[in-house]
Amino acid sequence: MALPLEGVRVVDLTRLLPGPFCTQLLVNLGAEVIKVEDPEVGDYMRFVPPSLGDTSYAFAMVNRNKKSVAINLKEKEGQEILHRLVKRADIFIEQFRAGVAGRLGADPETLRLVNPRLVYCAFEGFGVTGPYAGRPAHDLDFEALAGILSVTGSEDRHPVIPGVPIADLASAFNAAFSILAALRRRDATGKGEFVDVSIFDTAVSLMVLNFARYLGTGEIPVPGETLVTGQWPFYNVYETKDGRWLSVAAVEPKFWTRLVAVLGLAEFEGDQFADEPTRSRAIAAFRAAFRGRTLDEWKSVLGKKDIPWAPVQTLPEVVRDPQLLARGMLVDADLGRLGTRKVLGHPAKIEGLPRSASGHVPAKGEHTAEVLKSLGYTAADISRLRKRGVVGG
Repeated sequence: MALPLEGVRVVDLTRLLPGPFCTQLLVNLGAEVIKVEDPEVGDYMRFVPPSLGDTSYAFAMVNRNKKSVAINLKEKEGQEILHRLVKRADIFIEQFRAGVAGRLGADPETLRLVNPRLVYCAFEGFGVTGPYAGRPAHDLDFEALAGILSVTGSEDRHPVIPGVPIADLASAFNAAFSILAALRRRDATGKGEFVDVSIFDTAVSLMVLNFARYLGTGEIPVPGETLVTGQWPFYNVYETKDGRWLSVAAVEPKFWTRLVAVLGLAEFEGDQFADEPTRSRAIAAFRAAFRGRTLDEWKSVLGKKDIPWAPVQTLPEVVRDPQLLARGMLVDADLGRLGTRKVLGHPAKIEGLPRSASGHVPAKGEHTAEVLKSLGYTAADISRLRKRGVVGG
């Protein structure tokens, strides 16, 4: 069975995490992704540890089965190569700061003349408009500006940096979703589309519940005073007797009733949303109760009850999790010279999508000659371009 995006060609000028993760999602669904890298430095993700020999495992996670071409876009001939690539492409995605694409002959206006049917995605930190356009920033900065850090922290209100680059990864999904929506309309109208994805915009959209509270009541959410940061006993994390942790999320009244019964705290049954000081007394009572048993003992008790709860798992436990294994979220992939390695599976199940596959990790510029020949360049042309520093690989 053909994969959903089979026959779709993507020219990818992104690097590091957000853009490559976005295009990896497209690769998973069958798209052909041609990764354009600078001949000298390449994608900075190639230097992110840990390494498998001379290859970054982090790079392998988000660049499998892509073709890498090394082109110097500062050279006119390099831009001509890019334009030939774009002429045959369906999707173009870049992750430059505002203004850079224009200097490289890769701006929307130029590429629209090359390919009027192109879906062009500018995947930038702050988008292409607004006073912050072109400002340098990374995931932590977007989380700070969007208010995520203002509601993430301990009771002393000290901001805590999440252990996952939330804004980067969420924006990758946003970009892939938006690109495919634009591609559908392109196919219907025959006209190219422009997609402006901002990591900051995406981070702001993740604050939907916090904005609901502030815009609806005028109250300013702070760490420890929102549903999702431990304000309530029914939605919290608790330490166990052996120093492990578990979460409970008994939001619905029926789950709350079952939870207090299991804990032997039926006196709080009517106090799920109680104000202070009852709320603090309930949290203290819950903490004491959970410290009375080990995590394994709680697994035996809570595992028999229809209550939303979970152990706080370490990564070694996550990779052995039966649900993860059953859903194919950790699969063996043949990475060529790197051997067979575990990689993350695609986070959606679609009919015909393979559960495991080869996962070639391209060396920088590995496919330069192959791709250039497909564009009509001769071996002599490629040799000349290499000598001039226009292409690498």
